[in-house]
Amino acid sequence: MTVRIGIAGITGRLGREIVAAAEDDPNVAVAGGVSRSDGSLGDLLPLVDVIIDVSRPDATVGFVERCAEAEIPFVTGTTGLDPVQSERLVRAAERIPVFVARNLSVGIAALVRVLPDLVAALDGFDIEIVETHHRHKVDAPSGTALALLEAIRSAHIHADPLTVHGRSGHAPRQPEEIGIHAVRAGGNPGEHSVILADAGEEIRISHRAFSRRPYALGALRAAQWVIGRPPGLYGMTELLA
Repeated sequence: MTVRIGIAGITGRLGREIVAAAEDDPNVAVAGGVSRSDGSLGDLLPLVDVIIDVSRPDATVGFVERCAEAEIPFVTGTTGLDPVQSERLVRAAERIPVFVARNLSVGIAALVRVLPDLVAALDGFDIEIVETHHRHKVDAPSGTALALLEAIRSAHIHADPLTVHGRSGHAPRQPEEIGIHAVRAGGNPGEHSVILADAGEEIRISHRAFSRRPYALGALRAAQWVIGRPPGLYGMTELLA
């Protein structure tokens, strides 16, 4: 059966990429979409089996609440939600399945899954996260960098480490510190590196997206997976499992 998809944010870069990816997938069809500035899904909901949201935080919460009213599953890859907006997604998930991914790439999801074991094995190593995105990205650090940070913290055997966003002036590294550095330049669709080092050796794990296609394919995979699930919050961890 072909899955009918609606896209919130269809005119954006990732929205257009999802449309292109769907054209190559015989199992899905894009029934339509709305722009990020359109606060209403209007007549689209009766035509779809699931909504993929790649809009912006203030629009996302309105979209998910309309999906909850219509009992339509919801997938979002929007980042930069504040605590109040995140809570509104949680409330919507009491009525429908809500799939939330700060990065829709399955490669990033796999990295998040294995990172805690690596950090635990290298206890005492210095840890730095460096992320690079295109000049138009608004939120910093990226949602992916924050997901990597959470994975690292989950494995930390000591007290919660201090998080330092960049450095300036006299700023020597402190014990158990985790540095996060955001770079915004050009058209890079997304690059993340985790550096683990001590005085004698260093490990770097990097993920680089060559285009937005991996995020689009992840969105389509999540949309097909979430249909038929009971109400609740889901993410890439559940998808990979």
